[in-house]
Amino acid sequence: MNRSCIGTADKIRLVSAFPDMLVRFTLHAKNEDINCLVAKKDLANLIMFLEDNTFELSVFGHYNSRKQLVVEKFVVRNPDSFIREFVLKPMKSA
Repeated sequence: MNRSCIGTADKIRLVSAFPDMLVRFTLHAKNEDINCLVAKKDLANLIMFLEDNTFELSVFGHYNSRKQLVVEKFVVRNPDSFIREFVLKPMKSA
């Protein structure tokens, strides 16, 4: 089941770097906290630039068997100049 959510990213952690990069974070949406995973290496690298509880994200993905949202794409809704340069620009060129 595909789903899109909007919320603030918190507890961004690198779970695994080798052989495949895996990042987890909690998305504080309006009514719930959603555990999210990012397995795509290019997205995982970009999400590691974000500070906890600072940026509002709009994420799209699907749920796995553990009821975690596996993020397929995301956008930062309130970027500052650093995020615009080092996160959003690389996403547009990919």
